[in-house]
Amino acid sequence: MSPSAAQPPILLVEPSSLTASIIVSTARQLNMPAVRQVSSVRTAQQHLAAQGFLGVIVSLEEEQEAVALLEQVRGARFAVHAQVPVAVTTAQVDASTAVKMKALQVRRVLLKPFKVRDVIATIQMLQHPA
Repeated sequence: MSPSAAQPPILLVEPSSLTASIIVSTARQLNMPAVRQVSSVRTAQQHLAAQGFLGVIVSLEEEQEAVALLEQVRGARFAVHAQVPVAVTTAQVDASTAVKMKALQVRRVLLKPFKVRDVIATIQMLQHPA
């Protein structure tokens, strides 16, 4: 049995199919935990309510909705543990966003465009609780 089959998947909330395919295929090729991609916060809420995930990667493309989702995760509103490891993807980070991400215990910010090695490091980081 492969390591990816032995543990829950990582949930990726990413509207860009190109970005999502890079992350999903990288994890698959390197036999890392499976990454389940959804393209919207609404769909992510449904998945998070139904099952646990090893970690969550959320795009800040729709920042308000993404922040609300992270607040719900941290507020134990879903089937995932409230302290589940979280990473975000974004094109830029200003001081206000950085403060929000710190308050929501985001463990890594991937700046787009990112390098594949950064994706690998992020997935590895999500595999291990803090």
